Amino acid sequence: MRKLIIGASVLLAVIVGGLFYLFSSIDGIVKTVIERVGTQVTGVKVSVGSVAIRVSEGKAAIKGLTVANPPGFSANPAIKFGEVAVSLETTSLNSNPIVIKEILIASPAVALEVSPNGGSNLDVLRRNISGTDQDKTATDGEKPVQSDAAKTEAAKTEPAKGADKKVTIDRLAITGGQVDLAVGGVPGAATTAKIGDIELTGIGRDNGGATPVQVGQEIMNALISGAINSSGSLDGVLGNVADKIKEAVTDEKLKAITGQAGEALKGVLGK
Repeated sequence: MRKLIIGASVLLAVIVGGLFYLFSSIDGIVKTVIERVGTQVTGVKVSVGSVAIRVSEGKAAIKGLTVANPPGFSANPAIKFGEVAVSLETTSLNSNPIVIKEILIASPAVALEVSPNGGSNLDVLRRNISGTDQDKTATDGEKPVQSDAAKTEAAKTEPAKGADKKVTIDRLAITGGQVDLAVGGVPGAATTAKIGDIELTGIGRDNGGATPVQVGQEIMNALISGAINSSGSLDGVLGNVADKIKEAVTDEKLKAITGQAGEALKGVLGK
């Protein structure tokens, strides 16, 4: 009997230890999944500052989530998310799909940068997200542009732990966003527009759940489209930038601006 009690105690200690390890490491697991899947989806480096999950409450908070710019644009992030708050159905955590009641993304900041050829960093991100690299008929200008970080992730054959889980999301809301529009290095050319609130419902509900990649595509497409449409259309946004540039830059000053910024200006102004 004494040996049986000792054996049961050891088994209980192992179980408790295993549960402690699981719950103490779950934040890191989720952080890794977000970074790896995000990088695969966008074709650029995605970073997360911290993840805090309170399993007993069915709550999670994600901070410091950023999406880097594609190659050829500035070193500043293309997208900086505010705090992301997640509400989970705790009874579904051991199921597939996991049920997420709500995701709230507050105050994301999107940087729209215009390239000399009239395209933008958001154009590149949208191509990456849509996966046109799988379309052999795509022209060079339509093909995604991956960063070194994305190429490294693509080369990995083993998926991140948890990446095979599916989820359904009852409600996803993005509020208080803004898009910063700029032609690099040109005084007076920057402007800011508010992004209208975005709400998506029933993500993955009709297909037995959505993969992390599919969820990432939904969120990024919604946010980028919202940023581009914040002034009606991309042409309208660039028109507003052009008006500001025309006010700030004379023809003589324009001639004095060389390199990428000068070419971008001439393209926007039609000169």
